[in-house]
Amino acid sequence: MISASIAIIFAIIFLTILFLLHFLKPELDPTWRMISEYEIGRFGWLMRLAFFSWGVSVLAMLITTWSSLQLISRWWFVLITLALFGAGIFKTNSITDNTPNWVNTMHSLCGAIVILTFPIAATLAVSSLLHHQLWSASQPILIMGTVLTWIGMVAFFTSIIISRRIDPSAGRVGPHIYLGWPNRFMVVMYIVWVIIIVATVLQL
Repeated sequence: MISASIAIIFAIIFLTILFLLHFLKPELDPTWRMISEYEIGRFGWLMRLAFFSWGVSVLAMLITTWSSLQLISRWWFVLITLALFGAGIFKTNSITDNTPNWVNTMHSLCGAIVILTFPIAATLAVSSLLHHQLWSASQPILIMGTVLTWIGMVAFFTSIIISRRIDPSAGRVGPHIYLGWPNRFMVVMYIVWVIIIVATVLQL
């Protein structure tokens, strides 16, 4: 299916851009900087393009599986798609900048929707898909992909909790809150889930 192929292509585009930005913007320490901060300054347009690519990938995945999903799964991923486009439209502040800014607030809202609800939406979607006989043969890989999304989210928040336990004076965010790599791991796991879903469609 064309939509499945589009989903994979744009997922790869997102991953490629994210990988390149680590070399294009080495001043952003990946041990504690969020990927959204690549939107700031030079090459910021690339991170915005990455978010748009991720949004297109999720949208194409949704189109591919639309008829097999239950209503709540469909519209939840519509919301996530909008949030991903919003993350690209509304530029974030640095995580150390607490200056009130409605654009940053909108970005934070979009990011929260994706980070906090993607594993839930993925779980509901896979539950819907497995009710169809055609998808049931792929149950192990679908469940594994969904588990990875939860591992990604838990790893992200666990990194924050552990960092604060190690250094209680570290503050809310900063060089001693090591959420950077877990943030990247979480995002990659979310993308991997999309790829697993559409790759399964292509195999079927």
